[in-house]
Amino acid sequence: MFSPLNPQLIRNLEKLGLTENEAKAYVGVVSLREATAREVHELTNVPRAKIYEVLKVLAKKGYLEIRQGSPTYFRAVDPKQVIGKIKDEFINCAIETLDQLNELSYELPKTSPVWCIQSEWGIKNRIREILSGVKEELIVFSSSLEFFQEFEADLKRLEKTCRLTLIVNDLERFESLPFEFRVPTKEFADFISNIVIDGVRYDEQFFMIADGKESIGVHSAGNTKEAVVIKLPLVCYMQKMIYDRVLEPNFIKKELS
Repeated sequence: MFSPLNPQLIRNLEKLGLTENEAKAYVGVVSLREATAREVHELTNVPRAKIYEVLKVLAKKGYLEIRQGSPTYFRAVDPKQVIGKIKDEFINCAIETLDQLNELSYELPKTSPVWCIQSEWGIKNRIREILSGVKEELIVFSSSLEFFQEFEADLKRLEKTCRLTLIVNDLERFESLPFEFRVPTKEFADFISNIVIDGVRYDEQFFMIADGKESIGVHSAGNTKEAVVIKLPLVCYMQKMIYDRVLEPNFIKKELS
């Protein structure tokens, strides 16, 4: 008696390129060690009219072996070998695709200097990309402890190579971090935490200006989180001037133990 197929296992195999029926059939044959098409159908509920064709496709991909006869039997190739084959094909495909996309990108016309990013992964990836290119100066404002924790290693590296200005709205919340912080004026802190446009409240969580040429601001708008990337030197210069003017004159030093 076999337990029902693991739904997560089926989903993982689908992510690796198998169809749902192929994933179920392969898991079924691995479970049974070797089996006829009818036995796989009974275990997996892959439609009887499709099961034989699905098994033949898996055999053609190299995932199953066939023993011809009446009935025909199917045996699973070692899963370690199968997943290794899929991994190699996936990596090769990814490398080839990246090369082809890079070739296309050289032919693209000049793109917009303003972009919006709405995925968590995309936001963090773009921040890390900008941090990797900083040469002379970096200004960071954050009301979110998470951002400093996420990019702590990047910021410690930049402390040694460029002018680093880290601004927070509440020193006590960030005292566990090994950085020197500055604080904005109370007027600016109140303003940036109470932005309402067309009835939508905007909460600025993170803002960064790199070398006065590129900036990224991360905010929540209602229930949506997004980042706006600006690569216009004049606009970034004006943003930098604003932050220069709203800092309290005293320098707040983080005391290290």
